[in-house]
Amino acid sequence: MPSLLAGCAFHSTATHWNGRVGADGRPIYVKATTNVGLNVFVLLPLLGNTTIDAMLDETSSEIAESGSDRLRVVQTASENYWYGLPPITWLLTPVVTDVSVEYEPSAAEQAEAAAADQRLAERAAARTDEEKARVIPEPRRR
Repeated sequence: MPSLLAGCAFHSTATHWNGRVGADGRPIYVKATTNVGLNVFVLLPLLGNTTIDAMLDETSSEIAESGSDRLRVVQTASENYWYGLPPITWLLTPVVTDVSVEYEPSAAEQAEAAAADQRLAERAAARTDEEKARVIPEPRRR
């Protein structure tokens, strides 16, 4: 039953900074989490825990699982759409909560991202080679 009332969460991590680093000279990643939930009568939670505290707990636990410790909250937002489609949204109110956290990735997470980048570069090179093989050269002019 609790999984039915969990709401919907979306996670993404930005790992590419064109070789740039954080203020302390170390690489940084940014993890963004968005949670969509539903309240009853504008204020009473029904689906999803959309409080900033719960979102920070969820995001920081994911960062801890990756082996990282140092983090900084960049942005938080919670929007209650009671005004969206009255009077329906006065009864069932959509709530969207966003949290963005900047953190220093662990060595394992950096290695995983580097390996993914290498695989992507290899696939792109293979695709380029395939495209070049299909090109028919123009006839030589005398």
